[in-house]
Amino acid sequence: MSAAIEEAFFKVLVVGDGAVGKTSMCTQITTQEFFSDYNLTVGCDFFIKRFYVNNVSVTLQLFDIGGQDQFQKLRKAFAGGAKGIFLAYDITRRDSFYNLEQWYESVKDDLDPRAPKFLIATKTDLSELSEVWNEDIETFKETLTYDAYFETSSFIGEGVNEAFEAMGKMLLSRYDKDEYSKSAQKMKFLEGAHRGIQN
Repeated sequence: MSAAIEEAFFKVLVVGDGAVGKTSMCTQITTQEFFSDYNLTVGCDFFIKRFYVNNVSVTLQLFDIGGQDQFQKLRKAFAGGAKGIFLAYDITRRDSFYNLEQWYESVKDDLDPRAPKFLIATKTDLSELSEVWNEDIETFKETLTYDAYFETSSFIGEGVNEAFEAMGKMLLSRYDKDEYSKSAQKMKFLEGAHRGIQN
């Protein structure tokens, strides 16, 4: 009889301004597809991604939180119990980069103190239009200490897998087996995209 596969379950937030590419990133990692005509997320959508890290079956429940101002009051409701966070900005929109501090402030009280924070640059296939430079990213560390930085393009599939796999590894290193295995036993999901949560 083969040994039972160890399972781990983590809730992870994906936050940032509207239209920065959060839903594209989540769709790319779960279905390997890219659509050019996404509708803006209303409230919150969630996605499920499963993969293996060192023989552990890791399940990430990704909460893609709508970036529009009218959903600001709902953010705390979606953030509770999150074990990690992706802070996403569009390299062609400088404002989306500087708004990340406000995004983090809006959810930080509901994040686990050990939650890994990953800074995610999106739309790097449009690098010739970039409004955010390396100096900005280095300076941002003084405002918000993050654990890792990834440049991604959901359009060409660049950097997305690497960012999510790195998140899985860091989550396993920061949380005890008893914490993530109990959650895994209680929560059963199908991989992919799931319904939006409407206001």
